[in-house]
Amino acid sequence: MSSILPKNETVQIREVWNDNVDAEFALIREIVDDFPYVAMDTEFPAIVARPLGNFKTSSDFNYATLKFNVDMLKLIQLGLTFSDESGNLPTCGTGHGCVWQFNFREFDVHHDIFASDSIELLRQSGIDFKKNK
Repeated sequence: MSSILPKNETVQIREVWNDNVDAEFALIREIVDDFPYVAMDTEFPAIVARPLGNFKTSSDFNYATLKFNVDMLKLIQLGLTFSDESGNLPTCGTGHGCVWQFNFREFDVHHDIFASDSIELLRQSGIDFKKNK
């Protein structure tokens, strides 16, 4: 699968925190009519528990596992990418495609349940858990 963006094109990741959430939501409201397709990505502290019981299919088990963990754990980040029907991204006045990364402060590595390897991978990917507090 080829990239929609030209090789030299960069994407601006718009970091959303408590202090700029209103401004970023206002920007999203401005672009959503022209870019109505949404891709979503979430970051949770991994799979930390498995449900008990009998499941008819592996899909039922996988769904139950995911739901059990999502219900129990705290969201770390939510990524949103908006596009038009051709896959073009909004530029948000920057000349580059832009996407949003919402940072949630409820997760605390000192008090919440998580899988160590997952948290380490998120740290290596640039998530600053001290800043998320």
